[in-house]
Amino acid sequence: MASKNSPKAPPTKSPSETLRWLRMLARPQYRGPLLALVVVVSACIGLAFAWQRWGVPATTGADYRISLAAIRATPQPDWIHADVRAEVVRTGNLEGLSLRDPQLTEQVARAFALHPWVARVVRVEKRYPAAIDVRLEYRRPVAAVEIVHRAEGKLLYIDAEGVLLPTEDFSTNQVKDFLRIASGGSLPAGLYGSPWGDERIAGAARIAALWSDRYREAGLYRIVANQTTSGEIEYELRTSGLTRIVWGAAPGRETSREPSPEQKIKALLAHVADKGPLDRPEGDRVIDLRKLAAGTAPRTAQKLASDGAAVEAKR
Repeated sequence: MASKNSPKAPPTKSPSETLRWLRMLARPQYRGPLLALVVVVSACIGLAFAWQRWGVPATTGADYRISLAAIRATPQPDWIHADVRAEVVRTGNLEGLSLRDPQLTEQVARAFALHPWVARVVRVEKRYPAAIDVRLEYRRPVAAVEIVHRAEGKLLYIDAEGVLLPTEDFSTNQVKDFLRIASGGSLPAGLYGSPWGDERIAGAARIAALWSDRYREAGLYRIVANQTTSGEIEYELRTSGLTRIVWGAAPGRETSREPSPEQKIKALLAHVADKGPLDRPEGDRVIDLRKLAAGTAPRTAQKLASDGAAVEAKR
C-alpha cells in the first residue's frame, strides 16, 4: 500500500497533446519562424564546432604566445648591469601568456613596476603577431650610503628619491663615481626598490642628485646630516680632507631667507675657481654656503688677523 506522503510522479504529456503541438507548429503561419530558428541553431552549432576544430588551435599558436623575444623594453642605461627584461619575464611568469588575454598589458606593467631598477612604467602596448612594447623610466644612482653592518663597513646605493638599488649591480671600481652619504647609524627599512625610510638619507639623496657630476669639480666627498638643537636637520658637505661646507636645509625645506640649492652650487664652484681647491693649506676650513651664496663669504682666521694688524697700524 502506497504511503500518503510519497511524492507524486510529474504528469506526462499524452501522445495526443504532443501531436497537437506538432500540428500547430506545422501550420503555414509558423513554418517561417520555425525554419529560421532551425537555421540559427544549426549555424551556432556549426560555428562552435568550427571554432573548436580550427579557431582555438589558430589563436593558441606562436603568433599569440608571449616569449622573452616578444617583449621589447626601453633600452637600459649603461649603469645597469642586470638584464631587467629577462628578470621581469622570469619573476613575473610572463613566458607563454596569450596575446588574447584582456589583462595582458596590466599584468606586464605590474611585473615591470616591481623591478628595483624601474622607476615608472610609462606605457605597455601589445601587437600582433605576439609582441609587447614596454616604455620605461629607469632609476639612476646618485650616491653611495656608508653603513656599518655586523662590524663591517659597506656601501649601499640609492637614487634621487632615496630608493635602495641592487648592490650586486655595482662593482668596486664604481665607488669613486658617487658622492658618499654618512648614514649616521641608519639602515634601510626595506628591500631593493623600496625607499630607505629615513628623512636624513632622503634629503642627502636630493642634494647628491642636484650636484650630479659637478661634485668632482668642487672636490666634494661626503654628505653628513646633523640635527640642530631645535630638532631641524641640516647638512654639511665634506671633502676628503678637513674642509667642511655648511649646506643648510634639504632641497625644498629652505627658509625664505636661504639661497636656493642651485645658487649654493654655483657659489661654491665659483669659489673653487677663484681661490683654488678647498683642501689647500691656506684655505677656509669651514665655509657656509648660505652666506657664500648671499655674497657674504665667511672671513678666515688669517683674514681676521690681518684686519686686526691693519687697525693697529692705523692707531
